[in-house]
Amino acid sequence: MDNTEASPLAKLSDSDFDFIVQFVSNRYGIDLSQKRRLIEARLGGEIKKLGLSSFKQYVDMLESDPASDKIDTFIDKITTNYSYFNREMDHYDFLMNTIIPAQARAQKASINIWSAGCATGEEPYNIAMAVDSALGYKRSAWNVSVTATDVSTRALSVARKGVYPEAELKGMPEEWKSNYMTALPDGNYKVNDNIRRSVFFSRFNLMDPFPHRMYDVIFCRNVMIYFKQQTSQAILKKFYSSLSEGGYLFIGHSETISGIMTEYKYVQPSIYQKVTKK
Repeated sequence: MDNTEASPLAKLSDSDFDFIVQFVSNRYGIDLSQKRRLIEARLGGEIKKLGLSSFKQYVDMLESDPASDKIDTFIDKITTNYSYFNREMDHYDFLMNTIIPAQARAQKASINIWSAGCATGEEPYNIAMAVDSALGYKRSAWNVSVTATDVSTRALSVARKGVYPEAELKGMPEEWKSNYMTALPDGNYKVNDNIRRSVFFSRFNLMDPFPHRMYDVIFCRNVMIYFKQQTSQAILKKFYSSLSEGGYLFIGHSETISGIMTEYKYVQPSIYQKVTKK
């Protein structure tokens, strides 16, 4: 979420701020301990909309019913769902030029990919485009599955529609734009059905137990920058268990797992592989 609202309310009390920070950390793993002004700005309008007069009343509401629908709105407000097409393009190049050919050499006509923290959907659609582009005429013989998850219901709603302003496509190769996007009368572009069929969106909290499913590739880019190191380490361990042998993990270019105890093999900056030691 990029836009913020000036809060019409008094500043957060220390106790209310501490509650929100702890609540979000425990439930979603996100560290808001240095985000006091962000919390005030993003929640002010919601508090007013609910007819409440203070942050304390809002905090009391969250505390009294942590399973209510208002929690969804709360997490949508305080999370940042920023994405765009062809972000960190070298990852898609690695997918097309290294991973897909390796799957083909191993006679595996399938690939199962997880886009964790998919925000508004650009990343998983890009993944499906990259796979389609790499396979070419062989695509129909392959089973391609891209699971896309996020904790924000608002972001997932945008993602499922698959409609984006033209400005978001400025980094997209013209061939991809022509093959995978359709111009709409209002000036926006919609992801074509041949790509949408490969992508499956669902809400998922990375703090929850992971599903019993194995992936060839996991993208979790620019997500763990919002976590404390201890939380990141726990999630990285769960990703490792969810990767097939030889599978790859992509993280954001601004992220690093150096200093975090993991079993991953370093491949190149922001790319790691599961290779079990024998």
